[in-house]
Amino acid sequence: MVNLAFQLDYLIASPPDEIEKLSTTVKASEVFNAGVRLEASAFSIEVRNVVAVLENSGLKLISLYGENGLCKGGYYPHRFKRIYVESANGIPFLSSSEIISLCPTASHFVSRSYTPKIERLLPEKWDILISRSGTIGNIGLATEIFLGKALSEHVIRLQTDTPENAGYVAAFLRSQYGRCQLTQGTFGSVVAQIEPQHLKRVLIPDLPPIRKIAIGRLMCEAGELRDQANSLLDEADRLLHERLNLPYLKDITPTGNESYISKIKASQWQGRLEGSFHNSQAIIAEKQLHELNIEITNIGDPRVTKEVRAITKFRKRTYVKKGGIPLLSSKQLFQIDPIDVKKLAKGAHEKDLPEIQLEENMIAVTRSGTIGRVQIVPKYMNKWTASEHATRFISSENINAGYLYSWLASDYGYCLITRYSYGSVILEVDKEMFSSVSIPLPEKNIRDEIGNLVLKANQLRDQAWKKEQEAITKLENLINPKLTKIMDTKTNVQTIPLKNVEFDYNAEPIWELADRLSAEVPKEEWDKLPTDLASNFDHYQQ
Repeated sequence: MVNLAFQLDYLIASPPDEIEKLSTTVKASEVFNAGVRLEASAFSIEVRNVVAVLENSGLKLISLYGENGLCKGGYYPHRFKRIYVESANGIPFLSSSEIISLCPTASHFVSRSYTPKIERLLPEKWDILISRSGTIGNIGLATEIFLGKALSEHVIRLQTDTPENAGYVAAFLRSQYGRCQLTQGTFGSVVAQIEPQHLKRVLIPDLPPIRKIAIGRLMCEAGELRDQANSLLDEADRLLHERLNLPYLKDITPTGNESYISKIKASQWQGRLEGSFHNSQAIIAEKQLHELNIEITNIGDPRVTKEVRAITKFRKRTYVKKGGIPLLSSKQLFQIDPIDVKKLAKGAHEKDLPEIQLEENMIAVTRSGTIGRVQIVPKYMNKWTASEHATRFISSENINAGYLYSWLASDYGYCLITRYSYGSVILEVDKEMFSSVSIPLPEKNIRDEIGNLVLKANQLRDQAWKKEQEAITKLENLINPKLTKIMDTKTNVQTIPLKNVEFDYNAEPIWELADRLSAEVPKEEWDKLPTDLASNFDHYQQ
């Protein structure tokens, strides 16, 4: 996962000889406990090493799911025939990939009338969302943005008793000790899948309540920050249309059985004869722009962009397992915490870095396959890299990067970008085509009013990422304190008087001692504590 892959000083939890081990012995009892599974994948050596670390941590372990588990409720909806309808007659439908999207977006609407038991498709707030087929183990939390939307049957919903516990479970499943346990239950020869009963085999530390609350609350706060960011992006899009006096294209283009036929003059061909280039929506969008009392230029104008950077296809790539530079695919650019991220060897790609590295507030637009998806790079992705399938836009000093993003991500920007796509199998858009896309240039105060909302949203995304990484790191350090940074070599360990110190390996762990003693404290004494103790636990420890 991303949070582990890029820490150069990250230490291995198990001894090297244990990690390199390629074979193991499986007892008959383990086979029966695994549901009479005979595949080697059901007895993963990686999972055995992880479970060994958990058992050696001294923490109490319980099942993730089940009657005696941390999560009592869990299900995924029935399979159903999807009947897509217009937005007025349906409910927004999210695919399983959207549970880890920075901005979950519904591309379809399922029928209210013809979808059986549609209420089971609607997640409840703070459900833990787990992708169960295809890509196994993507983890999300159902925040406000998911409410009222139908979620695919390919997502398991887990429920806990409190939001903090939900956040704690999400942090564990996104840690190195959680996800690999999910995937060991995978079955299926064509499409890999897991079922809720496989989650009963997943072991999770049952930390004292105050620890779980502190970790879980960080995850919940991160989810709320992303919701705020998405609200700001929606507000920026609304302001863009309002300040420029542009109606939404969906309100002025033909729909349903309506048809739109127009004649194209030879002077309007622009060297393109495909109907897709001269589609009705693109013609209407251009017409609306030219009716504005605002200067219209193009993306390639030096006043708009310093550079529209098409990435050369660096075909010979050298990957490494540890360290390295993260290389995001065009799909992973839009994910909260992408998994299975490839890492480039630094030495082999040093000459490529000026071209392929990401920078804060750089704008990336997908140029092949799925055309026109727009992302503004948050701070935590700074100095990561991305594949050649996303063209970079570097805004000029005179243009607010947030305004440039808002225009490219709007319905007008998407329409004007996608009309240029070409190719019979895999669609493409090149640098010159991106540079030709029209953009209005209103007054600077209007551009900043819109763009500053986007930049604020990008800052909130960075804060959310940091909170999640803090939560996951805290949890992993509780499980295995060896995963902290290497001790400073300047520390003189000889000055620490340890020879007379005796260590009792059978002593009660301090958190269990604290938990037991706290139960003996009268309620009226607890009432004297600050009400924000859980959220400011580290502060009050000082």
